[in-house]
Amino acid sequence: MNDYLAKVNKILEGEPDPAFARRARIIFENLNLKGNEKVLEIGCGRGFYLKTLIDIWPMLEVVGVDLNERYLSLAKKFIRNDKVKLLKADATNLPFANKTFDRIIASEVLEHIRDDEKAISEMYRVLRPGGIAIVTVPNRNYPFCWDPLNWVLERTFNWHIPSNIWWLAGIWADHVRLYDEEELRNEIEKAGFKVKKIWQATHYCFPFSHFLLYGIGKNFVEKGLVSNMSRFSLDRSKNIFTKLTLSLIYFFDNYNNDSSGKELTSMNLIFKIKK
Repeated sequence: MNDYLAKVNKILEGEPDPAFARRARIIFENLNLKGNEKVLEIGCGRGFYLKTLIDIWPMLEVVGVDLNERYLSLAKKFIRNDKVKLLKADATNLPFANKTFDRIIASEVLEHIRDDEKAISEMYRVLRPGGIAIVTVPNRNYPFCWDPLNWVLERTFNWHIPSNIWWLAGIWADHVRLYDEEELRNEIEKAGFKVKKIWQATHYCFPFSHFLLYGIGKNFVEKGLVSNMSRFSLDRSKNIFTKLTLSLIYFFDNYNNDSSGKELTSMNLIFKIKK
């Protein structure tokens, strides 16, 4: 396990979003892999989790599904391993038989899906008895610094930037909803899952983190302007600019190490659930 996590930490070196890095560490640490499981990622995007899994555990059987054909194409180029199966599929109608998978990852996916209860029931259907799923979603009670604009708008006018204005929508970008812990727990337990553990991850963060990292930064990364700060880049060499940027971002994130046990807002809710 320690060797496995050391490899995960090495892969996450230079990740510009500490909230993503923390979320990824929790996911990998709590999948409880032995190395021969069949793993499904729902909403696999460009394939970060899939590539990490197959690189560290070559004997895994790994499958990723997404509705975005462009991302699936990019994932294939990024992963560069024909053992990983990539399929275009809807989370509310998965093209798999009952009890197919030992593990499921659904990270930052449910908030995009209108019928999230159907997606959760599909996860339950395709997971084998005793199987583990890790689900992460954005927390409705998110930190002020993560997205000050929407934080103020929601509390003052009960309104937020429309989700389709993705570059300015902040935490609401392309999202149907945010979640509170009780709401998601109820949906998960209604589907038949048992909740094993819940994390509220990442409270302290650089001001306007979502806008800077995703509203602006994601554009730069996808245009190839700062590829060495992309988690999908095979070249993660650091120059003075990236070192300075990361040091500023992680200066604020370091305070999260001393926040355990406190009642705080958080960027993410992370659920470990079992069938």
